[in-house]
Amino acid sequence: MIQISKTIKQERLRRGMTQEALAEYLNTTKTTISKWENASLYPDITILPKLAKVFNISVDNLLNYSITMTDEEIKEVSISLSKMINKTSYQEYVSTVRDYYISHCNEFKFLNSLLGILANNILYCENEMQVKETTKLAYEIIKTTEDNSESIYLKRHAQGYQTLMYMFEGDYSSVINNTPDFDLKIGENAILTLAYLQKGNISKAKNVIQTDMYQSLMIYIHDFALMLTYDLYSIPIESLESKLHYINKAFNVDYLYPHLSMNCYYKFALYYVKNDDNKAIQYLKQYCQCFDYLTQDFVYQKDEFFNEIDEWLNTLPLENRLPANYENTLNTASSRILENEDFMALDNFKSIQEDVYRIYNKGMKNN
Repeated sequence: MIQISKTIKQERLRRGMTQEALAEYLNTTKTTISKWENASLYPDITILPKLAKVFNISVDNLLNYSITMTDEEIKEVSISLSKMINKTSYQEYVSTVRDYYISHCNEFKFLNSLLGILANNILYCENEMQVKETTKLAYEIIKTTEDNSESIYLKRHAQGYQTLMYMFEGDYSSVINNTPDFDLKIGENAILTLAYLQKGNISKAKNVIQTDMYQSLMIYIHDFALMLTYDLYSIPIESLESKLHYINKAFNVDYLYPHLSMNCYYKFALYYVKNDDNKAIQYLKQYCQCFDYLTQDFVYQKDEFFNEIDEWLNTLPLENRLPANYENTLNTASSRILENEDFMALDNFKSIQEDVYRIYNKGMKNN
């Protein structure tokens, strides 16, 4: 009966039942149900048929329940849901996500993937009601994870998605109240790297330190683009150009994170479009180069420097695939160039226009 405690809890949650409701149905107490679920007490054999009946499973399954989604299954479902948004109504998409949540409410790694999908696709909401429905489902998944998962890592991720949902709702006060202004970084990954080195595990040490650097660099480029977008800098634009140039020269960020570099080049092009046609065209060409990288492989890229990050990538729900909707990304990347009236007025914009169309059409064929 080792597995029965997990079965009872999973099936109760899957059916949205409280411990009180299950206890009432079985004519027992909430305390007894709690003991069953934490494996400090097992149900009497005479009650197993009734317990199986309420869960609509066999007694054999009740005693031997051991269904866990594999990483490959999580990846397949996640990709399927990500693509579904372009092929059906938003309502049907959200309903499908909810069905997966209900049927796999004790698969916390999978729930984390569902949260990522909801966050990535919320921009497809057509009205405020759909936003509320999406965030409501996300909060349910977050609470289930926080209340039942034993993984600190997954709980932390769920809390991060909660902050994102506050942002999507426009609840900026909750974002501020639940997020520290300055989160102290004490270098846990560097410490872990040293620990692996002390144990003689060079391979793990490489994996941990490269993954930490890769993610840190990605966040840096994301924040750099944010700084450009909202004018959060206090130095000349030329200095910002120089910084991006040299960090790209050092780490090849255009290739590694083209979806982020594109935002930087777009802002530089917007800055120069009014006073320097040549520079504006130069940055639009760099934008197109990144766009081309993005459509070649819609994945987290590696190179000769970051060549030991596969173990981290394999832990992600979509593995190395970028956690964004492919078609939406391509549409946004092309339309903000092609529909910009200031860019259209540039003397050499026709070549940029042709490049964007070529890259977009190639990308859609690769989808």
